[in-house]
Amino acid sequence: MDRKIIFVLSLISSSFVYAQSIEGIVTDRDNKPAIETEILLTKDDGKFSAITDEKGMFKIQLKENGEYLLEIIKDGIKANSEKISVKGNIKKNLTISEQPITKDQNIEGVTVTVKKKLFERKVDRLVFNVENSVASQGIDVVEALAKTPMVRATDDAISIAGKSNVGIMVNDRLLNLSGQELINYLKTLRSDDVAKIEVITTPPAKYEAEGKSGLINIILKKNTNKGWNASLQTSGSYYWNRPTVSTRSGTGFNYQGDKLSLSVNLSAGDNFWENTSYNYLTGINGNTNYWNTDTNNSNNYKYKGGNVKGEYKINDKNLIGINYNYSYSNPTEKGESNSAIFNEDSLMDVASNYTNRNKRNVHNATAFYDLKLDSLGNKLSISANLMLNDSNARNFYNTITSNTISTFANPISNYKIYSGQADLEKTLGKIKTESGIKYTKIKNNSEFNFFNIEDDQFILNTDRTNTFFYNEENYAAYVSTNFKINEKWDAKAGLRYEYTTLEGISMNDDTSAKIKYGKLFPTAYISYKANDNNTFSLNYSRRITRPYFGNLNPFKFYTSEFEYSTGNPYLLPSFSDNFEFGYVLKNNFNVTLYYNYNKDNWDRIQVIEGNLKYSIVKNFYNENQAGINISYNYNKLKWLESNIFVNGFYAKSNSYDPEAVAAPAGYGANFNLDNNFFLNKDKTVTLMLGLWSSIPNRSGNTYFNGNASFYTGMKLNLLNKNLMINLYMNDFLNINRSKGTEYYPNYNVEYYYKGITRNMYLSVTYKFGNNNIKGATKQVKFEESNRAGGQ
Repeated sequence: MDRKIIFVLSLISSSFVYAQSIEGIVTDRDNKPAIETEILLTKDDGKFSAITDEKGMFKIQLKENGEYLLEIIKDGIKANSEKISVKGNIKKNLTISEQPITKDQNIEGVTVTVKKKLFERKVDRLVFNVENSVASQGIDVVEALAKTPMVRATDDAISIAGKSNVGIMVNDRLLNLSGQELINYLKTLRSDDVAKIEVITTPPAKYEAEGKSGLINIILKKNTNKGWNASLQTSGSYYWNRPTVSTRSGTGFNYQGDKLSLSVNLSAGDNFWENTSYNYLTGINGNTNYWNTDTNNSNNYKYKGGNVKGEYKINDKNLIGINYNYSYSNPTEKGESNSAIFNEDSLMDVASNYTNRNKRNVHNATAFYDLKLDSLGNKLSISANLMLNDSNARNFYNTITSNTISTFANPISNYKIYSGQADLEKTLGKIKTESGIKYTKIKNNSEFNFFNIEDDQFILNTDRTNTFFYNEENYAAYVSTNFKINEKWDAKAGLRYEYTTLEGISMNDDTSAKIKYGKLFPTAYISYKANDNNTFSLNYSRRITRPYFGNLNPFKFYTSEFEYSTGNPYLLPSFSDNFEFGYVLKNNFNVTLYYNYNKDNWDRIQVIEGNLKYSIVKNFYNENQAGINISYNYNKLKWLESNIFVNGFYAKSNSYDPEAVAAPAGYGANFNLDNNFFLNKDKTVTLMLGLWSSIPNRSGNTYFNGNASFYTGMKLNLLNKNLMINLYMNDFLNINRSKGTEYYPNYNVEYYYKGITRNMYLSVTYKFGNNNIKGATKQVKFEESNRAGGQ
């Protein structure tokens, strides 16, 4: 009983310990909110601190009344210093002095009473403050993205829950990279240089309407000092029970001067991969035919590349810049397969083996000009982009039945993407408007040369040889308005119009297709901040998903005497309507409810005709999907930080094509857990343990089985965090694989894929020079590069 009384009295007394407070708004000399600014109060040996939010507001709880020294610290510079008297709860607005007092030295004994936010919900995006997450320090950006709410990032791809693809931006400018080139570049960036990551699940009108996609915006920390720095990185993966490793090495250099910012990154790697798979087609409804194929593959992906970014500040209003990326890859794929084909009472066994090599050169160039029109934030931005992609493959196939048929295919592709755009930002009181125009031209010339090999002679097979020409032009214009209704309500609305013309010509069969269409794409957002702990949002967007131009080519690409793939010149774009309701609690718990309606979705389906099996891309289903995303960061304990993410959804597809049957409607879910155990006081030694998993789910005509993977590892930050060592063991239970079933009227197809996912990964990074230097950081929107995909 005595213990209970003491406990109650301690609770009552503690409510009076911080009965005093000071709160207010900090502004700069232009009367704009001073965000991420530290307010420091000192009395005797006690120090209390708070960080201003996006409105410049702060609040500090104090233990007692009395005289305090108040200081404002901005970017490590002490800007203000004055004595104040505190009695009870007071309000005091502050303005940063034009002349800083002195550089702030290490301030010891500070009691930080207000933590900087981990999650923030803005009107059109969710913000993850990376610099406030200890678990996200000392790693590369791909690993940091894996710890970001709603984002899944691996060495193969980056995705957002409920989205089919994603664009990556750095400082509001889209990276004109995709696939492995994008992953390789992001691995050259360090999380220590990142201030925050913005997850934009419904992109506003300023961005392309293309794709059932989202955007991820990586905001780098601002340069605070002049000088240079550099880094060296190397990493490798050892695959369990395999005689080889994957390696990667890179170097980076950054320079910041009075007017010039420059950054250079170089990287090279040699990735190894193996997988086994099967594809079992079995007849149903009285159909006894089957086509069962087992395959073993090995891949060796060698690459090298570089990135150069430069910015020159002509004066306070004019900024120009360039960005150039180059990548070269020379992957080799080897494999063998065995098929058992039963058709109308006849059984045939087919074996095949192949060796594919592909040399690919990719050039991306960007130039931009930014003009600040006044001190209110009005700005004009102009940019131009060019992408060149050349590939030349040499593919050898052997098909073995009662005899052996040898063939050689030589696909050659050359495509160019040109774009130019202008964006204008204007502020009128509480209303901020954005408007712009954009023009894009895509030109692709591809050849497919097919040879029969007889007596070591290459004989051109004109029936299986083709040239395909593709041209596309896109004209776009948009306007967007962001306005603050009051202190609690924010709203944003936009409208984008895109007009597209395209033409595809297949020379082999003398066919062509011309399509023209124009569409409007509205976006709308509203957010309500009830208080510092509760924020709500609601948004809507309409999107379009255009086919890859390779999917429009009607030519038949044979991979054996019995199998081929083909495109569809009449393939139409699909459209989606997207609704989201979001809620953020106490800046570390996020909930998003979403609903998507996707019309005229397209995908590749399998068709059997006699002894031939082929795949073709078709529009064949509409889909409704509703779900919930939940993210939570647990950091109540000094020795533990955990990130938890859950995505649950319900999907229902309706097929309107007689050649495909929609998968039964049902539920699905994904789960991610990332634990970081800090083994010392400075949190420079970290033990990591995590997992991701998915339960069975459905989409289109496919049922996907569940999947899971566990990882563990250590992270060391040494030599004042200049030397970073990471050691992981990925998929240590070796259970990560892909498995599912495709549904058709007369047969079902079961598929399975298992790669060498269990591996040991070691990375070492060493930084030297001035670590406050970030180099040139701007990028330019170039979404069209993501459409340069194949079949």
